[in-house]
Amino acid sequence: MTVLRFAFPLVLIGALAGCQSIGYDGFSGAGMRNSTWRCSDNVTLTLQGGGSMLKASDSRGFNADLPASPPGQSTRYSEGIYALILEGRNATWFVSGQKPVECRR
Repeated sequence: MTVLRFAFPLVLIGALAGCQSIGYDGFSGAGMRNSTWRCSDNVTLTLQGGGSMLKASDSRGFNADLPASPPGQSTRYSEGIYALILEGRNATWFVSGQKPVECRR
């Protein structure tokens, strides 16, 4: 019984160590996070960051620093000719003059 009493907290600590709080958009907002998304038309989208600013780059060579738009939320980002809408594990990536691509993590 003594072994079980000490083993349970260690198992619980080990299980919790692997957990991470992730927001609706897939980013925790604390520090930089990287994620890769597979999109329509064989486009790959890479996102870094979270919270109020994201860096987006795609396999077509488009790169952008995107602030939250409007400020204070974490699902819509835009700057100039670029826009990104995050919906859980799905995203829509817009580049002016290009067909929008639907992405999935």
